Amino acid sequence: MLDIGLTRPGRGRAVGLIGVGAAIVLALSACSSSQPPNSAPTASAGSSPPGMSCAWPTQLDPQADNSLVPDAVSVDSTEGVWIQPIVASANTRIVLSGHFPDARYASFSVYTPSGGPVTSQGFDGSLDDYQIAPQPGSVNPWQRTAPPGGGFTLVIRSDAAPGQANTLPMPPGTTNQRPGYVLYRVYAPGRGGLSAVPLPALTVQQATTAHPLPPCRQHHTELPMMEGTSGAAGRSSGTPTTSPRPITPPQLAFYTLPRSVLSSRGSANADTAYAVAWLVRPRADKVVVVTGKAPTFVPGNDPSPWPAPGTDVRYWSMCLLAGTARTPAVANALPGGGIDYGCSADEATTLDSAGNYTYVIGSEAQRAAISGVPGVTFLPFATTQSTPLYVLMLRNMLVSTTFAHSPRDVTQANDPGAVAAVMGPYYPHAVVCPLTTLTAGGPQACQH
Repeated sequence: MLDIGLTRPGRGRAVGLIGVGAAIVLALSACSSSQPPNSAPTASAGSSPPGMSCAWPTQLDPQADNSLVPDAVSVDSTEGVWIQPIVASANTRIVLSGHFPDARYASFSVYTPSGGPVTSQGFDGSLDDYQIAPQPGSVNPWQRTAPPGGGFTLVIRSDAAPGQANTLPMPPGTTNQRPGYVLYRVYAPGRGGLSAVPLPALTVQQATTAHPLPPCRQHHTELPMMEGTSGAAGRSSGTPTTSPRPITPPQLAFYTLPRSVLSSRGSANADTAYAVAWLVRPRADKVVVVTGKAPTFVPGNDPSPWPAPGTDVRYWSMCLLAGTARTPAVANALPGGGIDYGCSADEATTLDSAGNYTYVIGSEAQRAAISGVPGVTFLPFATTQSTPLYVLMLRNMLVSTTFAHSPRDVTQANDPGAVAAVMGPYYPHAVVCPLTTLTAGGPQACQH
């Protein structure tokens, strides 16, 4: 999911909207803080704090909520986000007790009521899987090779300080009308898919009492819209905000979004970098061909130690999105059942011997002809969306510090030239090509 915004489709409340351009919209240890305090709070059977009646009331995933760029790959290999509103006073602590999931990636992030990360006191507001210290007797499988399932404990607290293990800062100024949020993200789940991911237990500690939150019976609760957002999905209760009209680069030229947009609008994932391009669907006899070099990545759907020598990113994907206000990923119902998604993750993408990919975007009617071209990966245009406008999005997640060719390293927003200079051979090149040219001469014939 595009972790720069989350929304509940077809409703008046949301978590985040993002404006990208005039022609394109992306609405696009003993002292460790993870240990209990010296005087353990007494468990209370009283009511939970207002605004926090149960644990993890909202889950977003491509099958449940195809809005704002979910990474829709397949039903079994995708990503999910669980959201917990936070309403807490300065002396409150929230304790998360859980087990390392069977997945390629997991993280916890804390956000303010406006959707920006809590970055005070030197924090970036997130804890990645490999950064989490395990409980005594357990092993973190992202730190050392081990099966998933080991235990961990995290604490969200207002007096957090950098260097404290398993600690996240409390979002300031929360109320029932202005909650903060903690998001639990899981990508590429293993056996059992997202339904097998164990959700951490949450306990709210206030002074000498502890309020364990019961698990929510369902995870479909609608959330209030984060402040500072605007657009068709709803209005914030505060003063409406406006943004200057940004520059929109040419069609099929990949560029990066302004960092200010990513950091302040709608729950950005600090681990993810994006390069985006817009396109208008070509005539029925033509297709779009996208080529580039793929970063090396961690294979499989199980945890493994990170950083990994010789590995560029933890995960990457290419998605085709309908350029409507909700920016859904293309998801075509197939005649024989199932869904043909407009996303292809790293392992599902065909690479040549040099590690290069070739995506061909066409209609479902063109699929058979396209699939007959050796070495290509098909992405479909939508069969039901009436808009001719689409967005291509390249996602790099958890980029290695040794890999310098990711959108993460681009400092000039809205500038395809700057992106191409940084990414080099990893920059995606996209062209419109007659289908007959592709089938007769292969992708190389489309590059002339």
